[in-house]
Amino acid sequence: MPTSVIDRLGLSVPLVQAPMAGVSTPALAAAVSNEGGLGSIGVGATDAIGARGMIEETRARTGRAFNVNLFVHGTANADPVGEAAWLDWLAPVFAEFDAKPPVALRTIYKSFADDADMLTMLLELAPPVISFHFGLPSIEVITALRERGVVMMATATSLHEARAIEAAGIDAIVAQGIEAGGHRGVFDPAAPDDALGTVALTRLLVLKTRLPVIAAGGIMDGAGIASALNLGAVAAQLGTAFIACPESAADDAYRAALTGPGAYHTTLTSLISGRSAR
Repeated sequence: MPTSVIDRLGLSVPLVQAPMAGVSTPALAAAVSNEGGLGSIGVGATDAIGARGMIEETRARTGRAFNVNLFVHGTANADPVGEAAWLDWLAPVFAEFDAKPPVALRTIYKSFADDADMLTMLLELAPPVISFHFGLPSIEVITALRERGVVMMATATSLHEARAIEAAGIDAIVAQGIEAGGHRGVFDPAAPDDALGTVALTRLLVLKTRLPVIAAGGIMDGAGIASALNLGAVAAQLGTAFIACPESAADDAYRAALTGPGAYHTTLTSLISGRSAR
């Protein structure tokens, strides 16, 4: 049954709080999980030591299932000429804000595919759920995590990616439409992008795959969740809707933009990137 993953996780609310690396916190994830949804922490922007601390804190705050999200992007390849051109092009922007541009670009997010320490830590702690963004780890890694009892999810922005997720033996697909507020989890940034909206993508993956589908992108309230369920999704993933929560790590300016005058228009436009990360 497609809904078995919801039962397996013991969710009483068909809601996943999006990981949002840098904004979601153990306190936020635990609060969502304690209310019957699936709270998430994003560890793609930290190392194994930092991720361990976040997982242990979340586990201390809730006895329910929670999700740990990882970036599985391709290894960065240096391009000195292209990077220098980008820095030259961005120089006026840095100057506008009285900021000093970097001398050279550097990789800031290490891919889980290249992080043996992260894998060792995850196999030790075995968090209830792990989700993958920007791609998939090797079959060997997926098998090792499954043997530790971890439920796995992965983001898809197309049917091609969803079929790769299904073939890899992942438990559920997060169907991330073009409306997504965070960087979209495309596997190959150089490949054509159909830029499907959440409604079309969710329905497509429900019809064309056998896995449970979690709808994501532009969903802000209960009516949006109900619409996703009507499309055949087993749950909906919300991110921006949680940023103003007291448990998030968002700064005061971000919170004000979300809750002040004209917040609805701002939330649906200028605060949503909805684009691939590379």
